[in-house]
Amino acid sequence: MSTRPLAVGVISDATALEHFTSLDAMARTALCDVAELRLDLLKMPAADLRAKLAGNTIPLLLTARHPAEGGQGPEDAAGRSAMLEPLLDLAMLIDIELRSAMQMQGTIQKARASGVPVVGSFHDFQATPADEVLEGAVNFGQQAGLDAVKVATYLNTQDDLGRLMKLTGSAHRLRVSAMGMGPWGRVSRLVLAKCGSLLNYGFIGTSNAPGQWPVARLKELLAEL
Repeated sequence: MSTRPLAVGVISDATALEHFTSLDAMARTALCDVAELRLDLLKMPAADLRAKLAGNTIPLLLTARHPAEGGQGPEDAAGRSAMLEPLLDLAMLIDIELRSAMQMQGTIQKARASGVPVVGSFHDFQATPADEVLEGAVNFGQQAGLDAVKVATYLNTQDDLGRLMKLTGSAHRLRVSAMGMGPWGRVSRLVLAKCGSLLNYGFIGTSNAPGQWPVARLKELLAEL
């Protein structure tokens, strides 16, 4: 994985996908480092997505999000695995929720066999949990055989941001991505990238999380850190 903070452009609807696929290779490279395909929101057959992405050279992150963590994918792990696995050959990374890591071990093993690292994600849309919960998420990701952990929490105070800074800046055996949502969200994405956050999310088209930057602007700012 990269040693520098990466700007991830979230593709969450057909309009964003059309915009992304209409760009030439140079324009896509200027837009983002990685494109996240939110399979749960796009709801497109794998064959159609494959056709639209023919010739794409930007690394892809595949996500099929659980409804309890802001997604519209099936609640059952098998249903989300069925969205991810047919496209593993296109992926640089896949993202599954930490809550689903045990049920989705089959998908994790298939990704590993294909040389695709797996990010385990944790979301809290109301608050930022205590330090032991945040550290516990990273430790659980390691035990589940994941390659990185993404933590996205709502920041109610600057102390919440401080806790994410502490998490991101601490030494872990896994790579960590962290970001805040809410009024402190945009600030947090720059500060946490400076602290070592690997994947830093911005939107293509329309934001799907409070506190996101447009990804092209985020990429410009990350280059200046």
